[in-house]
Amino acid sequence: MNCPYCEKPMLYGKLLGDQKRLRWLPDDKKMLRSLWAAGGLRIGSKLPLQRAETLAHFCSYCRKIVIDVDDC
Repeated sequence: MNCPYCEKPMLYGKLLGDQKRLRWLPDDKKMLRSLWAAGGLRIGSKLPLQRAETLAHFCSYCRKIVIDVDDC
């Protein structure tokens, strides 16, 4: 895949989390008690005793990460 910002080739890999699932939270939303992203978009798979992860492309030139949320 080529980067949508700079058109250079991107590296394919995984975006990893810790014990909690990754979430994308809009800028106008706030964390609930600084612990939980209420209303956020869940990103990545998460099974018990496993890290949250999703496939991603990384551009080493402009330092952007692109993920497909439909695959999460």
